[in-house]
Amino acid sequence: MIVRSLSEIENTERHVRAASGTWESRRLLLARDKAGFSLHETVLYAGTETSMWYAHHVEAVLCVAGEAELTDEETGETHWIKPGTMYLLDGHERHTLRPKTDFRCVCVFNPPVTGWEDHDENGSYPPPEPNA
Repeated sequence: MIVRSLSEIENTERHVRAASGTWESRRLLLARDKAGFSLHETVLYAGTETSMWYAHHVEAVLCVAGEAELTDEETGETHWIKPGTMYLLDGHERHTLRPKTDFRCVCVFNPPVTGWEDHDENGSYPPPEPNA
């Protein structure tokens, strides 16, 4: 059994801040926890814009606080995301999130991330490491 709190991972290697300065993520479960997925609490900052493309991962996102506009860059379709709204990137969609207010969400990644990942120039995380 794993029991872990957000407060205990604050400012540890599990607390990742984007080089872009647009978000931070506290990663509760990682590949090394051997759960088969990773679990993160992420905050994207109000007034920023983050373009992402998870070419190697499927991500589910549940908004728990704040509001943001989500744009599917492949179709141009936009969605207003607010608390209680979930979106799933099961087709590896290129997307952009524009938070109106600080946007707090719970994210699940499959395959799990290792913990150090930040978006590359394409907005993607690298492919999973074998036996990570």
